[in-house]
Amino acid sequence: MELTKSRQADALNENEHFLRILDRGIDDMEAGRELPLDDAFKKITELRDARRNARV
Repeated sequence: MELTKSRQADALNENEHFLRILDRGIDDMEAGRELPLDDAFKKITELRDARRNARV
């Protein structure tokens, strides 16, 4: 019973976090703060490389 409540709480927190991310993304699009596709993928690559290098 306790484990089920904990799992439900975790799922709810994940859903709320996901919805906040979506809301921020929609706000950015509405405000015109979106990157062109090529620039977005370059930024993703930069961030991924920085994260990998930070782990080492």
